[in-house]
Amino acid sequence: MLVDLNLNGKQVIIIGGGTEGLRKLRGLEDQNCEIILITNRLNKIIKGLRDKGKLLLRKEYVKDTSFLKDYENPFLILACTNNKHLNRVIAKEASLKGALSYAVDDPSVSDFSYASIINVEGILQIAISTSGRSPIVARRFRIKAERVLKRLVSKSDIENIRLQEAARRMIRTRIPTVSERKEFLYSVINNATIQKLIKEDRIDDARLELVALINSWEGKRS
Repeated sequence: MLVDLNLNGKQVIIIGGGTEGLRKLRGLEDQNCEIILITNRLNKIIKGLRDKGKLLLRKEYVKDTSFLKDYENPFLILACTNNKHLNRVIAKEASLKGALSYAVDDPSVSDFSYASIINVEGILQIAISTSGRSPIVARRFRIKAERVLKRLVSKSDIENIRLQEAARRMIRTRIPTVSERKEFLYSVINNATIQKLIKEDRIDDARLELVALINSWEGKRS
């Protein structure tokens, strides 16, 4: 089962600053979570992210799980060292602590597996997963699918996602029931005027039309 974790405001700990640790770090940059990186390695990328306030850096050589006592409620712990046994121990101890855990080289002790992600403008993500059986094959399929997907997804599609997000925020307290909100969101994506404005790249006008549509919808209910 593929899931998209909501990490907003959550604490995520990455142990290991090598290739895999950096890869996981890059994937978390835009998730609005608190990232703690524990590593004895420092490079320009890590220093740059630390200086930009993107992560909290703890420079330390990790040889056991004693570091976990310093963290009360981590949400996610990623063991990315080059020591398979240590990664297993960290993942198991993290689970006992109530956190989701991941060992970079051992799916059997991890609470989840990483999918290979196609990311379109940070808005649309499509995951390809072999459930940890072969990340290499998943990446190969991702490269193939990415070429096709980026031709299929238009700028209008991305702007529709953004407009739907804005619409959901606006109607949360103004349209009372789930079924009505769902009906309204469909009416937005099927609205010829809004879609024409989006295709013409008149995004501000499309948002004004959205506000007018919400007001009209409320007027019909009163």
